[in-house]
Amino acid sequence: MICDSIHADSRDACTALGTGFSRSERQIDMERLFSLPGVVMVLDEEGLGQASREDLCHLVALEWKQFDSVLGMNGRASCQDDLRQFFAYRSAQYLAFPHELVHPVLSELKRADDEGRNLIAEKYARMMRVTDPEIYRTTWARKLPIPSPVRKAALAQIRALLSPALDDAARELPQSHLHARPDRSNARTVSAMDYFLAEVEGYSLGTIYRLRDALGRQLPRENPIALSYVPASRLIDATEVSACIARSATHANATTSTE
Repeated sequence: MICDSIHADSRDACTALGTGFSRSERQIDMERLFSLPGVVMVLDEEGLGQASREDLCHLVALEWKQFDSVLGMNGRASCQDDLRQFFAYRSAQYLAFPHELVHPVLSELKRADDEGRNLIAEKYARMMRVTDPEIYRTTWARKLPIPSPVRKAALAQIRALLSPALDDAARELPQSHLHARPDRSNARTVSAMDYFLAEVEGYSLGTIYRLRDALGRQLPRENPIALSYVPASRLIDATEVSACIARSATHANATTSTE
């Protein structure tokens, strides 16, 4: 996500909802977040209809399932236990970008899941193509298809649409932008734009075109990158109480089991 590092230093002892539970229990935790009163309020105020809300819940839960099963070169990453931030940043992106994209992206995730593909793992592999091309060539290069000239052109069009919006967000909301991914990729960190395009590249050409066209309609009147900053923070806040309750319950159960 373009803004997926915002609020990164807002963690406390109650942040990692789902930590220590089984994968299926963490999946249930993710779905439960969508029914929290504060979350429902944010979704209402963002104008998300009931059908799109259900699709968003299924989409983010499926993304979490795939993210949860990714195994990096150095094992499992600590961010894979941070359910709240994943929920907030992924949901905020879909709330800020055209809502019409939620259903087709959900269809992409479902189809990939049925085929045994992990779109999240593929996204991180494409990020490696930018940040560590040598390792990419020896690991994922033969596993992922080379994008066709048509796909490359469509992705370049999306980059051209979003680049000015990213610059505007940096200028208008500098503090929020500081907590987002950097503007340019380097050997250690992928940029916001390269991150987003690594994600989109795994979609079908039809969905890529749909994203391009929807952004073309949205951008003259509003900036989805700037819009994503606010719901991300609000969703973090809306899930804080639930996270604390979950951690307290876990502590209580652990204490009881030792008595």
